[in-house]
Amino acid sequence: MKPKVIVVTGATASGKSAFIYDQLGDLPLMLINADSRQVYADLPVSSASPTAKERALFDHRLYNFLPLDAVFSAGQFMRKARGLLQEAHAAQQIPLICGGTYFYLQALFAGLLPETPISDQVKAEVEQMARVDAYARLEAMDAVAASNIHPHNEARLKRALMLCIERGGAISSLPREGAILPEYEVLLLIFDPARELVRQRAAARIARMFSEGLLAEVARAAKLIAGSAPGKNWREFAALTGIGVSEFFDYAELNSVAIEDLDEAAQQQIAAKILQNTMHLVKRQATWYRNAKPQPENTKTVDPSYDNDRIAALVKDFIGRVP
Repeated sequence: MKPKVIVVTGATASGKSAFIYDQLGDLPLMLINADSRQVYADLPVSSASPTAKERALFDHRLYNFLPLDAVFSAGQFMRKARGLLQEAHAAQQIPLICGGTYFYLQALFAGLLPETPISDQVKAEVEQMARVDAYARLEAMDAVAASNIHPHNEARLKRALMLCIERGGAISSLPREGAILPEYEVLLLIFDPARELVRQRAAARIARMFSEGLLAEVARAAKLIAGSAPGKNWREFAALTGIGVSEFFDYAELNSVAIEDLDEAAQQQIAAKILQNTMHLVKRQATWYRNAKPQPENTKTVDPSYDNDRIAALVKDFIGRVP
């Protein structure tokens, strides 16, 4: 019998965490983070990281452990997560991976291509290409790889094109490393409530973040970066480019004001922009989950707004517990 893994994903503000803490508190879970923003130690508010009360319920891993100048790639996540799956089963815990960062989960389900160094020449050649030209060339070199990347996802399509050029041909047929699907039995729950409900939840979350000190958190992050890496642009730090943080830097830069000096009117504008960007992300996430390949055989799309008890029963049935 294969060891079991539960994966809970879905759009931002779709109710993933609330479901886990409200419905699964009686299970011996190891909760493994798959949210690329919640890995940073200095951004607990903006990333909606678990509270101290929530952390007391389960063993939490890969949450709030990296400095602001760190990068946590899909490959790093995959390797860390695989090790934690083994650790959880050895400790008689149930591993539950929770988060909406699609590329983390895709690396876990599909594996990753072997490491391929990219030469400066190839990098320069591809980086100067327009997005549409890069996509057209990728389609010509590897139609399968191109079909799995949204034409507007410039970073991914250019990375794939660089790999094709370096390897001299298609990369889609190359063997991948690290996928968990062959060796684990996976239950994938995709949370997909009505879009208007997600908007309401996102708006409430943003208001709560401001009341919990979001402005002060981002201002501290700006000072930390300025002190540790003077002269570097904030956009060079992955931690600061996410929704809920980048909007402060954009506004401050455009209006030549320090983040800590932003007044109430400015904060209201930023809050509105955060909500707008969040809903754009929600739309992209829905596309990712709809088109994601491969997916575990046991994949369920669920609406936590009306059937949390049924979802909890699915989980407990999967792991062999009486609901």
